[in-house]
Amino acid sequence: MITGAETASLTARPSAIYLEGRLPVVVAAVARELGLRDGQVIEAKARPQGAGWSLQLPGQMLQWPHELPAGGRLASGDTLLFRVQLQADGSVVLRPVSPSPSETASTPLLPDRSLQLTHRPPDPAALTQLLQPASLDQLLLQARALAPELAAGLQMWMRLRPSMAQLTPARLQQLLMQGGWMTEALLAQGQGAGLVDLKSTLRGLLRGLAQGASETRVLLQDALDDIEARQLQASDTGSGKEWAISMVLPFVDASPVQVRMAWQRPQDDAPSRFTLQLHTTSAELGDLWLHSQISDLSEVELVMWADREDVAQRAQSRSASLAEELDSAGLHMTRLQVIHGRRPESTDTPWRPPASGTVVDVAT
Repeated sequence: MITGAETASLTARPSAIYLEGRLPVVVAAVARELGLRDGQVIEAKARPQGAGWSLQLPGQMLQWPHELPAGGRLASGDTLLFRVQLQADGSVVLRPVSPSPSETASTPLLPDRSLQLTHRPPDPAALTQLLQPASLDQLLLQARALAPELAAGLQMWMRLRPSMAQLTPARLQQLLMQGGWMTEALLAQGQGAGLVDLKSTLRGLLRGLAQGASETRVLLQDALDDIEARQLQASDTGSGKEWAISMVLPFVDASPVQVRMAWQRPQDDAPSRFTLQLHTTSAELGDLWLHSQISDLSEVELVMWADREDVAQRAQSRSASLAEELDSAGLHMTRLQVIHGRRPESTDTPWRPPASGTVVDVAT
C-alpha cells in the first residue's frame, strides 16, 4: 500500500479522501483496505499546510483546506480524534471527536491517549473477533510466516485457553491474569515475570507483523485498545463505592464470552451486591445474554435473554436443577426469568451528549 508521504506528490491520482461540507469522507474501497469500522475512533496527526492542514491517517494523507475545530490551539504534530461513521454505500465519514466539558475545557481534541480510550464503543468487537478460535489460528499462520520468533509465544498462550467444560473459579482467575487485564499491576508487584499474557503477546505481534496485511494490524491495534479501554474503566471507580471490571474470555472449543463483574459495597440500608453479566454469540447457542445479581452474598436473581427459542426452552426446563445447585452452595434463588429475544441495550454505559448536528427521528 502506498504511504501518505508518497501520495502527497501524486496529484493526478483521485483522492481516496474527499470533503463533504467540512467533514472528510473516505471512499469505500480505501475504507475496506484500512479496516475502518462504524463507531471506531482513529487518530490523525495534524500539520499546517497553506491556509489549511494536512492530516496523516493510518496509511493515507488527507489535505484539509479549512481551519480545524480546535482552531488556534493546535500546533504542528498534535494528534486529533475522529469517529468513523459508516455510510450505506460503504464510504466512511470522519467526524471530529471533542472532549466533553467534564473532561477538559481548554485542550485540543486529544490531550492524551486516555481520552481516545474513553471514546471507544462499549462493545469490545475487535477483541471478540480476534479471540474467535478461527481468527487466532489464522493469526498464528501469519506469525509463523512473517515473525517466527513471535509465533512460539502466541502458540504458548493459545494452549493456555481452557475448554468450556474446564472453566472453574481457579481457571477464571488464571484467565484474568493471562488476558492482559492485570499485566501492569502484576509487574508493579513483582509477580509478572515470565507471565505469558495476551496484551504483551499482541503488542509484540503488532510490531513483528509490520509487513503483514493492514487488516491484521488494524485488528491487533483495536484489540489492544479494547483491553486498555477496559483497564481504564476498571481504574475509574468514581466515588469508590463500586468496583467493576470487563473482559473477554477465550476458549479453545467455543466462541469468546464477554464478561462484566461489578461489586457494590453495602451502604446505608442497602446490602452488598455482586453483579455478573455474560454475553456470547455462537452457532450452538445463538445470541445469549446472562445477567445475575447476588445480594448480601446469599440471594440470587438471574435473567437470561436467548434469541433462539430452543435455547430459551432448554434453559427454562433446567431451572429447577440450577436452583438445587445454588442451594447446595448456600445461595437462594429469588428470581429466574428466561426471555426469548435479544437483550435490550445496556444502561450501564454512561450517557454522553450527542454530537453537534445529530438528528433525532421522532416519527418512528
